[in-house]
Amino acid sequence: MRGNAFPRVVKAKDGAFVLRNVPPAMAIVLRQLPELLSDGSPGIRERLTGSPYPGDDEGSEQWEKYAVPELEHLFRSARDLVVEDVAGLGPESRSADRFQVSIPAKHLAAWISSLAAVRVALGGVHRLTEQEMESELPPVLVTARDRAVLVVHLLGWVQGLLVEAGA
Repeated sequence: MRGNAFPRVVKAKDGAFVLRNVPPAMAIVLRQLPELLSDGSPGIRERLTGSPYPGDDEGSEQWEKYAVPELEHLFRSARDLVVEDVAGLGPESRSADRFQVSIPAKHLAAWISSLAAVRVALGGVHRLTEQEMESELPPVLVTARDRAVLVVHLLGWVQGLLVEAGA
């Protein structure tokens, strides 16, 4: 197998991070990011704004009043950047069955935090265990839960590539 057969991130001359050699399954998942990051996506709001004060009504009320609006604003800003970048996902020039997407350097943190939010939200909605999130993929993807494990793994791979490239 060629050394560049796997997805990778290269730095472009303009400083952008280009996710290259993206296989079709990963491209499909990346194209789903706008939906997975939408306000109506199960688990997203709870993941981002859940109260750190369980059982403390006053603390939870203040959290909801003062912290949640800013957290939601930050999340929407990051989501908008990711959605904008995903719109540019297209075929690789050298390989018709592979894809690429360019991520401006100033969007890197938005991507990393958005991918983490989706992965944790999917894990929570589908009640994935830590073992499932770290294990091999199911041999057959039958249930929504199986597909969630696949998406968590693929987005984790992308997240890891971006973290490594940004280091």
